[in-house]
Amino acid sequence: MATTPLIRTPQADGGTFYTFSSSAKDLSRTLNNDELKLVFSKFVLLNLPDFDRLDPTTFSNFENYMQFDTIDGAIWNGGLKGDPNVNFTESLQNYALNLEELIISDVSYDNTTNLSVSERVFFKWLKETGAMRFREATALEKASSVTGPRFVEEDEATTGTRQYRRVVKYIGEIDIVNNVDKAGEAYTELYINVPTEVGRTPTILFDSISDNNYQPSLKIQGSSEFIMGRNSATVHPQGLDMFAFYDYDQALQGPGPAGYTDPNANWMDEPTPPTSTDVYFTEPNTFTSAANANIRKYPADYNNPTGYSGSAYVRSELDGISVDFNPNDYQQIVQDATISTIPQFNGTDLAESFEFNAVLVYYDMVDLSDSSKTKTNLYGILLVDNITPTTDGGFIQRYPKFKPNATTGQNGNSYGFKINLRFDASPGTAGIDTIVNDYNTFSMGLFSDASAQLQASAQIFQRQQVELTDIEKRLNSVENTLNSVSTSTFLQAQIDNLQTQIDNASLAFASSTTLLDLIAKNADEIQALANGEVATTLQYNTDVVRRGTGIDINTNTPNQIQISNAVQAYNLMVPLDEGGLQITAAAPLNLNVVAPRVFADLLTYTNMLRLDTINQAAGDLSIFIDDTDVQWKTGQVLRLTFNNVPLMGSRDIKIFTDAPGRLNNGSFGKLAVTIPNSKLSDLPIIDLICTEQGVLTFVYDCIK
Repeated sequence: MATTPLIRTPQADGGTFYTFSSSAKDLSRTLNNDELKLVFSKFVLLNLPDFDRLDPTTFSNFENYMQFDTIDGAIWNGGLKGDPNVNFTESLQNYALNLEELIISDVSYDNTTNLSVSERVFFKWLKETGAMRFREATALEKASSVTGPRFVEEDEATTGTRQYRRVVKYIGEIDIVNNVDKAGEAYTELYINVPTEVGRTPTILFDSISDNNYQPSLKIQGSSEFIMGRNSATVHPQGLDMFAFYDYDQALQGPGPAGYTDPNANWMDEPTPPTSTDVYFTEPNTFTSAANANIRKYPADYNNPTGYSGSAYVRSELDGISVDFNPNDYQQIVQDATISTIPQFNGTDLAESFEFNAVLVYYDMVDLSDSSKTKTNLYGILLVDNITPTTDGGFIQRYPKFKPNATTGQNGNSYGFKINLRFDASPGTAGIDTIVNDYNTFSMGLFSDASAQLQASAQIFQRQQVELTDIEKRLNSVENTLNSVSTSTFLQAQIDNLQTQIDNASLAFASSTTLLDLIAKNADEIQALANGEVATTLQYNTDVVRRGTGIDINTNTPNQIQISNAVQAYNLMVPLDEGGLQITAAAPLNLNVVAPRVFADLLTYTNMLRLDTINQAAGDLSIFIDDTDVQWKTGQVLRLTFNNVPLMGSRDIKIFTDAPGRLNNGSFGKLAVTIPNSKLSDLPIIDLICTEQGVLTFVYDCIK
């Protein structure tokens, strides 16, 4: 009989990997069919939300927390525990893994398909906890060649009245899969690499997939209150509950449809009274609706269980959710001739730094006879850390992935993960057999831990062997040295050599005045250098002295270097009008246009821009400072003055910069300051000061 696997809580040291049961079925199929091959292919980085709660009455800011008490079965069977690690594990085991096991064990399940249900079940679990919400992709996100709908997560919003933090952050490819056969042990190594040069995947599309095994309006019936294959006599190794977390568990007691006080909570469209208990539901009618529903669940509906005060969450109606790995479906990839793959997409300017705390591992079921039947399935999920408790719930430690920034000079970082997979199918042989229960991942975990300790011990022995070899080489070197100086003849030759050197030094200073004369001569030459007098016998190279910005070097006079300051109080900028003509007193700027504009190149050090104007301003005066060749420095000042009275009236002065678009806002996309007309005098003098280079922040002072 099929059995829902028991899993352990996330471990404190190192990551914890959970595998979906569908992958075992697919592995078995490859053993019986030469045309099928299981190949690990892709991975996805997740930022699982905090384990927190929305206010049951106000919904707070509609944040997408993971709330494990939004599922009916979890409420009926004790609600939340004190340890968030237990809450996470019970929800994953009793909802997602149990639902998957019920689907794949049903007699109507199509075992011939290469597409499993694991990924769709996993994302259904996330949305039922309120962790994920979606919207339909726009024409700028989905390629025009895609016939069906595609979806993306809701737009990122970390402030305001409706907040959302995206869960799926990065799509990558598994580049290296290594099969190890060492000392009679065979296992598979998966190398997951997140390179330095990449950021988050700018757009991640989702498809909604329906087939015979997972389609709208399904009712997946459980056989009891316990997860599949378990009963009251089953003992969990960690004492976790094994009650199934069904979408609809027992008949409710509220006044609304199916016993809910909130009609939105009856998303499965159960009648009154309900006809189904202990059952999971897929989305009724359609899988392609990206609408959301605000749902409240009341304690009275569940006979007021102890410790449960109600729950609220925003539930997405999308179902059959799967990540779209096809780069040809992404409009931003299709329209860019320089890229053709999602890994290349991750390295574009659109990619930004991000955080993650979990990894989804995927494999391809490759059909060698028909490539069109090849499908990508979810193998398992890796939590990079355990769950840290908080007063409101908990969170999984997040790891930052920084993308290198050419503007700020920020360095990037990279991550590498190695997952070892071992399948023990050896026949019985003479000696001791270690038997691991396939349905008890604790035993497998203990066995794996023991194997890891043995591997660590072997590494220690290897390091000690290397150290012993090094010590042996050093000992041989010492012995050779001792052997070479052990004879009295060799020692006597060394002593005679030292005596000869001493005798030669004595001859050089035989006269008492020799050393004093040498010191006096050196003192005279040093004093001459200090007085600017250089003897003809003393030469030095002036070519090593180079002029820098604002510094002039004059070496025309022999044996002399003249250094002078080339920086004046102001570098005068040349103002140009929109047609590229210089603005002068003879050709002043006409302010009586809809958008009067001035252009000038930024110079080094302190700048002054003087303008001649005529007529009354009909629009705001826009001044564009071109910082393409000379970039702004912190503390750099630009003084704006006028040769005549600018008739600004009710109009303002706006100063723009970032001509090359280094901040990704387009050419001149940075509004440095806006100087309102109330600050302007008859002949205003305004200082624009850069307070932070790179990010281009400014302040201004109206001197007059």
